[in-house]
Amino acid sequence: MSELRRFNLVSNGYDCYQVNNEIDRLEYHIQELNEKIMMYQKQVETVNNQFTMIKKRYQLLVSELSMREKQADDVARLALKEANSMIEDAKNNADNIIQEAILEVQTYMDKIALYNKEATDSKKEVVDAVNNLLEKLDKYQQVELPQLFKED
Repeated sequence: MSELRRFNLVSNGYDCYQVNNEIDRLEYHIQELNEKIMMYQKQVETVNNQFTMIKKRYQLLVSELSMREKQADDVARLALKEANSMIEDAKNNADNIIQEAILEVQTYMDKIALYNKEATDSKKEVVDAVNNLLEKLDKYQQVELPQLFKED
């Protein structure tokens, strides 16, 4: 309402028709402005409703994200626990395999030691037998045979 209206003066005051026309025009303008206000209020209400819905959706997404992060942490924790358990089982199995291998090697070493002792004992017996045989052979060579057929 940037323009100011001036009314014509008549005998008893202002021109009644001009004033009434201006009042009608202003009332119409007020009505238009009130309708715009109502329309803007509805738009604000719609925007507020949308904002409320978006805010609820945001809170739901934040809650869901938090829940999924917790689930991911739980899964990671369980996976780490399972991996540690598997590593521990593998270590224990490896230790058991090594212990069994050591026992088996010890058994083979004991058998080899027994075979070495038996071989040494057998060698000694063979050496003794050979020495005994050599002694007998020496005695046999020392015996002089009489000459039965002498040639003169």
